[in-house]
Amino acid sequence: MFQNILHQLWNQRRQNGWILLELIAVTFFLWTVIDPVCVLTGNRLIAPGFESEGRYVLELEAYDFNDVRYRKEVTDTAQRDNLLHIAGLIRRCPEVTDLTFVTPYSFPNCRSWSGYTIATDTLDNAQTRKLSVQYYEFYVRDGGNLFRTYGMRDAVTGRDLEIPADCLDGDKVFVSATLARRFYGTTDVRGKKFFMSGKPFEVAGVFGEFKHRDYEQPFPLVVFLKSRFEPEPYIQWRWRIVFRLKDGVDARAFEKRFREEVAPQLQIGNFCYPELVSFNRQIRNELENSGTLNKLRVQYALAGFALLCIFLGMTGTFWVRCDARRGEIGLMRSLGATKRDVRKRFLVEAWLLVTVAFLIGLVAVAQYVVTSGSLEGDDTFYWQNRPLAHFLVVSGVVYVLLAAVSLVSTLIPVSRIAREEPADALRDE
Repeated sequence: MFQNILHQLWNQRRQNGWILLELIAVTFFLWTVIDPVCVLTGNRLIAPGFESEGRYVLELEAYDFNDVRYRKEVTDTAQRDNLLHIAGLIRRCPEVTDLTFVTPYSFPNCRSWSGYTIATDTLDNAQTRKLSVQYYEFYVRDGGNLFRTYGMRDAVTGRDLEIPADCLDGDKVFVSATLARRFYGTTDVRGKKFFMSGKPFEVAGVFGEFKHRDYEQPFPLVVFLKSRFEPEPYIQWRWRIVFRLKDGVDARAFEKRFREEVAPQLQIGNFCYPELVSFNRQIRNELENSGTLNKLRVQYALAGFALLCIFLGMTGTFWVRCDARRGEIGLMRSLGATKRDVRKRFLVEAWLLVTVAFLIGLVAVAQYVVTSGSLEGDDTFYWQNRPLAHFLVVSGVVYVLLAAVSLVSTLIPVSRIAREEPADALRDE
């Protein structure tokens, strides 16, 4: 049967040639549309490294000195004490289990970002390895623990991260598995050192892969611990309060109670009504503000439109092709071929056409991606950044979609004609 199908395709090479050209063009277009969808979706599927359920950020506001409600007698020290009092009020809420002070750039999906460069030595020479990193800072007080609050785990043991007493305001830091892997080549780096701005730091622990933003890949991250909480002007801009709820707490009920009962108590000194934002809402806001969600929608719409056009075009093409071969189908049926046999023959023909066109189209796609350099990335730990793996994954998705649409568009007309009686199909021959 397979040899007969190859002869049939060759004998009708002129008609099939136009179908091949159409499928080649469709392969190239569909690949360029599906590629960003696969990459963005792949990035979002990477585990974030923290837990978002039941986590909140309290963004504090304060009256400006030009505001009539501003109290000039409230000093920076008093405002610092008011901030600590606010934290105490939240910590005493029966629904809250962990609370930590962090800087405005030290929680996931925030708009801020702070980074630096670390090195293996203070000397700037060819042997010195360097790596761009992001850093978080949090304030350890009354058991404050950013790792426990965010739900971050030890990269080696998978357990909760404990903070040694000698880590506070010293030269010991925690690093992400991404940083350890890219800088040292392993995640077992406890006790190893690096330099930042000429100052040495020792690794006290390694937490798992961590994504600062939902649509990005994990970036090397360093976490610093602070124990001193100094008074300063505009302290509301310096710190955010993050906390998590106990397991099983109804988040909606808590948010309602917080707005009605807790928030009015937090307007102390020059602090005014704060905004409570959940981590889940923070993720949605960042997706909207960054344009990633709109880009995904556009790419999904383009992919859907492309598949619809392919389906309509292929259905029309194969409808005409099948209709022109009604006599052949009738002859097959009169010689004992079943409807299933007819459908199987035409589906195999369509599959061969799609496969040949796809392989030819991949040559053009490969040339395009090599010249554009769009498959390259910094961290080869992820398939999105490995050129060969990236190319194969996207090509596999494109092939499956193209084959599925082509086979369905072939099945519809051939099933209709195969249902005809052989005499009716041969009447006009």
